[in-house]
Formats: sequence, structure tokens, C-alpha cells
Amino acid sequence: MTFLAMIAVRRSLVVLLTLMLASCSPNTRQIASVERAAALAERGDHAAAAREYEAVAAATAESLLANAALLPAAREWLQAANPGAAALALARLLPPLDELQIFDRDLLGAEIALQHGDSARGWELLAALRAPSGPARIDAYHALRQQLALATNRPLQAVRSQVERETLATDPGRVAQLRRRFLAELQATVERGVTLDPRLAGRDTLASGWLEAAPLAARAARAPIAANAGITAVWRKRYPNHPAAAALAMIGQLPTPQPLLAMANNPRPAAAPAALRDSEASAAPLTPVGRPLPRATHVAALLPLSGRNASAGAQLRDGILAAQFAEPEASRTPVRFYDTARQSVTEAMVAATRAGAVFIIGPLVREEMVAAATIAAQAGAPPTLTLNFFPADHPVPPTVKQFGLSPEDEARAVAQRALVEGRRRAVVLAPAGDWGNRVLAAFRETLEAGGGVILASESLSGREVGPVLQAALRVDDSIARHRRIQTVLDTPLAFQSRRRSDIDFVFTPGQATALRQWRPQLRFHGGGDLPAYATADAWDGRAGAELAGLIFPDMDWSLAAEAPAVAALRADTSAAFGDSNGRGRLYALGHDAWLLQSALRAGKTLTAEAPLVGATGQLSIDATGRVQRSLRWAEIGASGLRLLDADPRKKSGGD
Repeated sequence: MTFLAMIAVRRSLVVLLTLMLASCSPNTRQIASVERAAALAERGDHAAAAREYEAVAAATAESLLANAALLPAAREWLQAANPGAAALALARLLPPLDELQIFDRDLLGAEIALQHGDSARGWELLAALRAPSGPARIDAYHALRQQLALATNRPLQAVRSQVERETLATDPGRVAQLRRRFLAELQATVERGVTLDPRLAGRDTLASGWLEAAPLAARAARAPIAANAGITAVWRKRYPNHPAAAALAMIGQLPTPQPLLAMANNPRPAAAPAALRDSEASAAPLTPVGRPLPRATHVAALLPLSGRNASAGAQLRDGILAAQFAEPEASRTPVRFYDTARQSVTEAMVAATRAGAVFIIGPLVREEMVAAATIAAQAGAPPTLTLNFFPADHPVPPTVKQFGLSPEDEARAVAQRALVEGRRRAVVLAPAGDWGNRVLAAFRETLEAGGGVILASESLSGREVGPVLQAALRVDDSIARHRRIQTVLDTPLAFQSRRRSDIDFVFTPGQATALRQWRPQLRFHGGGDLPAYATADAWDGRAGAELAGLIFPDMDWSLAAEAPAVAALRADTSAAFGDSNGRGRLYALGHDAWLLQSALRAGKTLTAEAPLVGATGQLSIDATGRVQRSLRWAEIGASGLRLLDADPRKKSGGD
């Protein structure tokens, strides 16, 4: 043995002995380090990275070093969708802070406000910031500014930030990526029911082109791929050289992958599409630490675990894990999470199949559904349970089942309940935009099929809703009649406006925040005595006089804490997290998605007569592959909820 070899062996023995001693000593702890925190962040374990950064800060008495660790700790907490922990990390910052640290602190504060749902506060904080310096901070500033601008209905400001970000990007691929992401954000804004009015842009054709492209993207995402050209033809003629053109043309357009079995057997096929090969050269089909995924039997969960939908993805992930860990350890199937915010659905599904996935849960985002269907139709693709629904006219592969929290299903349930209660004449007041249109269409179809009729429907946006309500209730007819009589008599007359008398009920789908703004006006115009129904979004956990009287359907997790499946899950959740109240509907959706995949893999047939009992309700699967779930009913009161019987002909429950 050579001298160098002897030294190498000796060093190896020393390292081995050190590791053995460390494992035998119960008091030995690894010293927290920035390097380990960065490695955890790179791996995608953002909560662990945040805790490591905080441990680094706690281990030093130097404010400069502590602050340098607390700022990235807050950033990682935000990546983990935990804005409360991020705020606590910022609160531990010690003076003095330099100018760049102050900027980073305030930028993080604005993002915390956004994740907490207080976008108006986030915009105020961002507006108070000094102009950032350095490409990284400028891009981070404008990325957050785009999100806040769209959340506070300032689309022109979002477009201006997009221009700034493109100016910074020197790589054409980066510019194309920014444009695709911005169009996706505009599309998501439209699908939330927000109206993006191109007239606000005036003569700014760049801005008007973006705003006109958003609803087209929403339509194209729901339509068959072949319809894209027809949907966007007029727009392309008006804006032939617009930056959104390439991104809009790609809605639903994906490279056709090889059969997945061939790709699994040949990890890098020479004939793979160029776009897919390019993605493989980056981090798409790799683990977060940059190594190829080891092949092993597992269930793949395709979720947005970073970016703008990270909070939703985190809730789903935690729900999936809660259901998985409730299974016996001996029969528990491993789960792997694929971040669809960092790779496309195409890339994630191909990577999961190569790595041995036996079932796929996801995707969540509506615009990713077409891609999921394209891949799921390939030979050798695992069965898939999506977390959203395809458009009614879109073909769905037989191996795909659809599961989600559909407001359209809630609208249909409202129509059915009203008909059973003998109410057939409705007035609908829905949010303007794609979301409101879809909910209205589902409600109309069910109501009219049961012999009902919609007397009037109005779209509500950010404008003054008083005239809209007057038109829907025909209060303006009463006012006009009073004016005519007064003109004929030429005498002032006492007057009390009246609404039309043939209305049986009002359907008001929408978010609780919006309903609180205009429900009092409905009462003012004489509609306060009408039975009123809404979707589950009407309940945000806060009772009050503004929403009193609203009846809505929701899942067991939200309304039936005493149900055995819900009670067991809440007990397990409280034991794991300390409290189950912060876990919302998506947490229950993730939990039941895991139960469904287990049942499907076991070959069970889920029918209305033999359903799967979960946290979202009793689950069955119809002939089209859609998961149907039972709904609970409640009425909002001034001080809380009053549970109602599923059959309105029976006596309702108590408070």
C-alpha cells in the first residue's frame, strides 16, 4: 500500500469514527449553518430552510449576522406559504439595518400582506418603497408589484411592471417565460371574476393588447386545442406584433411526447421533442438537488408548491400527507411531490412516470388540465385524478378521473334546493367575468330543467351597484311611474319605491368580501325580505348582519365537525399541527384525493349507494369519471351559522 493510500485510509477511519461517536452521543447536535439552510431551500424544503436560518440567527449576538439570516428565513417561510412565521422572523430583526436590508424587509412585508389576503395593505407598503437597485431586487420588486396590482384591480400598473421585467431580461428564453407567466396571471385574474377593461389603456396598444388577451386565454384554455386559432384570430389581426402573441398561441399547445413506457425505459430518448429535451437540460425532470429521480413505486402529486399558487399547493400537500400517514405503515405507498410552478405539467408527468409512479394526483390549475389529458392519453401513463374539472366539451381519457371543488356544482345544488322548496322565479346577481358566467350557466341549466325561470340576471363588478340592483329588481320602473304621476298632477307626492313582486328568491354567488359590500344595498332597494342563496365562497368564518339570511352549500369539513370522518381528521390535524382551524377546504380536498386514489388502485367501485366517506362529503364517481360529492347546508346569521337539513322539506337543525 502506498503512502498516499495509507493516508486516505486513515482519514476515512477518522471520519467514520467521528460519525459513530456523533451517533452514539444523545447531546451531539449539528451546528446551524447558512450552507445547510441554502441546501434545504434548493431541495425545496422551505420550512426546514427557514428554521435553519433562524437557528443561525439565534446562535449569534451580532445584529449584522443575525439580520443576514433572518431576512432569508422570512423569504423561505413565504415560500412555504406561512406568512405568519415570516412576519415573526421580520419582527426579530435588530437595528441598525442598512439601506438594502430595509428594502428587503419592506418588500417581504408587502408579500406577507398579499399572502394574508390584505392586498390593499401590500400595495400601500410597496408604494412606500424607494426605487430598488440591482437587477435581482428590481425584478423581485416588479414581480410582486404585478401580483399586487392585479389583486387590487390595477392592471395597467401590472403591465408596466411586465415591461420593466422584460427590459432587465437579456435572454430571449427568459423573456418568453415572463410573457407566458404574465398571461397566466392575467388569465387567472379573469377566472376569479375580475373584469380587465381594455378601455382603461386608452391609446396604449401594448397595455390594451394584454388586457384583451386575458379573457381569450381563459376561453382557449377551456376549449379544444384546435379552437385556439379561431378564438384568437381577431386579436392577432389587431395586434400582429404584440408581446403576448406567442404566449397566447401556446395556450393548450404542447409538444407531443413519446409513449411514456418508451420514455421510462429510455431515460433520454434521442427522438424526444426539442422543447422537452431543453427542459430536461434544466431542472424539470430532476430532484430539487439536481440528481435524476430514483425509480421507485410511488404516488405522484403534481402541485404548485412555489409561486403565486403556493398557498393552495401547501394546503393540498398537507391534506395528502395527513391521509397517507393515517394508513398502516406496512401498506403505505410513498408519495412524491412535483412542483408545477417550477416545471410544466408535461415535464412533471413524464418525470413521474419514468420514476415509477403508479398513480398521479393533479394538476390543480385549470389551464394545466389540457396538458394533463394529453399526457394521460399516452400508452403507459399511470391513472390520474385531477384536482379540477375539464370543460364540458373537452375529451377526457378513460384513465382520468376528475375531482375538485366546483362552484358550478354548488350552483346546481342551489337551483335544485330552490325548486324543492317551491321557488321557481329567480334573480341572479353574479360577479362579472368568466367565473360568474360559468356559475350562472350551471345554475340556469338546472333551474330551467326543473321548470324554473331567471327573471333577471346582472353582472356586478367594481362599479356602483345601486343602478344595477334597481334594474334587476325593477325599482327603476317604480321610480319612473312615480315621476310620471307627479308630472301629470303637478304636485309633489310622498313616495316609497317598490321592487317587482314576482321574485321567489335571489341567487348571489361570490366572495364574502364582495357580498358584504353590496348586500346592504339589496336591502335598501327592497330585496331584504327575499330568500337568498349563495355558493360556499360566501362564508369566510365571520358572521354579521351584512350576510345574515344567506343560505349556502359547503363540504362536511367546513360544516359538519361532528361527522366521524371529519372528527377523526380534525383530531389528527390538531395533534400534528396544534390546531385544525387554519386548514381550509383545499386541505380536505387533498385528504380525500389520497383516499380516492387508494380506493381506485384497490379496484373499488364508488357509487351513490356505496360511496367513499371523506372530509369533503360522500364521494361517488359517475359514468363520465367525475367525482360527485354530497353537500351540507347552512344559513349565515348575525352571530354564527345555523345548520340546515339536506332535505329542505324536513325541519332544519339548530344553531
